[in-house]
Amino acid sequence: MTTENKKHAVSRRNFVKGTFAGAVAGAGLLGGASMYGCAPKGEEGSTGAAAEETIAWSQCNVNCGGNCVFQWHSKDGKVVYMESDNTGDINLQARACLRGRSMRRWLNSPDRLLYPMKRVGKRGEGKFEQISWDEAIQTIADKLKYTIDTYGNDAIYVNYATGMYSATGNPSSRLLNLLGGYLKRSYDYSTNMISAALPFMYGEECSPYDDVYASSMTEAEANSDLVVMFGNSPAETRMGGANIVWDFARVREAVQGRGGKIVNIDYRMNESASGHPEEWLPIRPGTDAALSSAIAHEFIANDQVDKEFLDTYCVGYDEDTMPESAKGQNKSYKDYIMGTGYDMVEKTPEWAAEITQIPADTIRSLAADLASAEAPFVVQGWGPQRHTNGEDTCRAICMIPILLGKIGLPGTNTGQREAEPSVALVGGLPSGKNPVEACIPCYEWVNAVDHGKEMTATNAGVTGVEKLNNDIKFLWNYAGNCLTNQHGDINYTHEVLSDESKCEFILVWDTVMTDSAKYADILLPDAMRSEQLNMKTNG
Repeated sequence: MTTENKKHAVSRRNFVKGTFAGAVAGAGLLGGASMYGCAPKGEEGSTGAAAEETIAWSQCNVNCGGNCVFQWHSKDGKVVYMESDNTGDINLQARACLRGRSMRRWLNSPDRLLYPMKRVGKRGEGKFEQISWDEAIQTIADKLKYTIDTYGNDAIYVNYATGMYSATGNPSSRLLNLLGGYLKRSYDYSTNMISAALPFMYGEECSPYDDVYASSMTEAEANSDLVVMFGNSPAETRMGGANIVWDFARVREAVQGRGGKIVNIDYRMNESASGHPEEWLPIRPGTDAALSSAIAHEFIANDQVDKEFLDTYCVGYDEDTMPESAKGQNKSYKDYIMGTGYDMVEKTPEWAAEITQIPADTIRSLAADLASAEAPFVVQGWGPQRHTNGEDTCRAICMIPILLGKIGLPGTNTGQREAEPSVALVGGLPSGKNPVEACIPCYEWVNAVDHGKEMTATNAGVTGVEKLNNDIKFLWNYAGNCLTNQHGDINYTHEVLSDESKCEFILVWDTVMTDSAKYADILLPDAMRSEQLNMKTNG
């Protein structure tokens, strides 16, 4: 992978003891500890005297939304071992999961990127040689200036990434905004479809990350008598002691203790339902909207919808609230569900059973449970919306509590994911204002590299401008592997990025050689999360 120039030759041991260890000590989070621990006895420079052990408190951050506690134990400037929370009581212990507990191995990984490198093979081959920081910085500066002067700031794009949340990390936006900005993006890889759909359901301020519209699991614990989960497994996606999985365990105890039940709809026996098979309702992947529509059919057929709520707060349920321009055309939601709409297909449980592989009687039973519940807590993860037309799935699930008028009441939810209040214990550097108006959906950046000038508001969801003025010529990728690992057609992405006449320069800045890093023209190393001031995330 790497060819070291003798001019810049440096041993791993000397590098760790010198440059990088100094950077970590400067950050101060590990109390001066280097990234390596468990040094063998007799190491050069050892005095033989017993070193005093120090403990530095930190927090985990692996993009799960949690904030579990770390205790870094170090001796003689080296991390020796890590503990999680052992200070809590019966009410809460913020203990890290196995992924979090592996963080020290991340620090000590032999695959760490330790110095700047430049590409020496074809783009995507992953062939690099070591260069100096001066050469790397000068190359990046020259390419930025060339791109801005030749094409304009909207030819620069910062790709979505979640590898670093810290007060000191990710200077991308601040630097580029000071230089005149860059092409913006809308939504993100985790919640693209649901981010687009929710504003049409609950208003433009609604987002998948809010703590205003959605309710938390704590609300379900206190008041709910039925929890119905679509593609939501906190034990896998919100794991750890300081996260939603802890709350969900309390929810199960409380709801079942009140005589209620949990229904976990998923195409597999996920970790949250494991050990509780009576809670699992298997479904064919990607068919949650069909199930939701059949449930809605039962509500309507059995006169269980809250018509007063719908007429007061909603538009388009039936002819009574349709806009004048759409009246008399059978375009209402009720028409669609009951088979009098455009497709003339009645969304019965039998219709859904063939699609979802859930028996019709089971669908009717679930609908009856929802209709009779005093406080149904309907919640969806982000899996069901992560496919083509996923925004329709998101909206279909949200229609369940809407039809019942069970929103804003104790123990209820909006149908979106459970709320997790935002916590920023340490603020980051202000990024300033981006002067560039053009904005593309995050999944469209590959197309913007290949044929950006053809992309418009109509054919590609471009906002801020009617059409793009430039193809993307400078791709900036900090702390993320999303150049390749988030796209449906990775072969197409590889083909586009390998063509150096399209995107003329790719900067990747990361801690290990990810697949995305193989496409870098200049590849920079970075400090790990635990080596930076990272008390800045959700929990």
